Amino acid sequence: MRARLPITLALSLCCLSGYAQSERTTLFGFGRANQYDTYLSPLDYTGPQFSLSNRTLRTLARQPRVSFETQTQIEYSYTKNPTGTANEHAGAARFDAGWSYNWRNLAPGLSLSAGGLVGTDFGVLYNTRNSNNPAQARAGARLSATVGGTYRLRIKKRRLTFDYKASLPLLGCMFSPQFGQSYYNIFSQGNYDHNIIATHPGNALSLRQRLTVSIPVRKQAVTLGYASDLLQSKPHHLRQHQYSRYLLVGWTFLRQRKKTE
Repeated sequence: MRARLPITLALSLCCLSGYAQSERTTLFGFGRANQYDTYLSPLDYTGPQFSLSNRTLRTLARQPRVSFETQTQIEYSYTKNPTGTANEHAGAARFDAGWSYNWRNLAPGLSLSAGGLVGTDFGVLYNTRNSNNPAQARAGARLSATVGGTYRLRIKKRRLTFDYKASLPLLGCMFSPQFGQSYYNIFSQGNYDHNIIATHPGNALSLRQRLTVSIPVRKQAVTLGYASDLLQSKPHHLRQHQYSRYLLVGWTFLRQRKKTE
């Protein structure tokens, strides 16, 4: 089994070096966020959120139905409680990578895909009102199932591409303090108390969705869209969620390459 692992990785790298098509999309997001974390406050905090994401999708030359995808995203939100007496600053960075299998031309212009992503995220949530335990760290890893669809529609001389993608985390892990446990006790005094827990849809049911349309302009495309991130968890009798909805604007580059021999 151990001997097969390097061979499998080498074959995967060979496949990646021989991709037939590469598509890179960069998007800026502007929207609203709803933050809730009972470790810091029993109130919902709402306010603007900004994001920057990059997605690279490669179709393999030797297996044209298989594609490899990477996603990176950084985001920041500035939220207030209902009375406007306290603020929260939140920042996060996410990375995902994985494979998809594509069913192309199921109907004129329609393709569907399904696969999986392995990802990780890091971030922090800071409450300006708290003097004791003012911040909450965010860290985790996950294995997600993905589904997607692409529909190409020609209007006059332009060929619009509509793309939908959804991901559902199935298994993973996350860091969380116990209720009332301070970070000083964890890191300075070494009082570890099961602060890394397993996650699954039973205690961290989440869903990320994105719908975009790409409009060709010369050798690239202007991309517009809408995204919805519904992230929530229930670790150690704490409740957390981050509901984000935002508009997307950016561009897509498409590069064709010859198949390698």
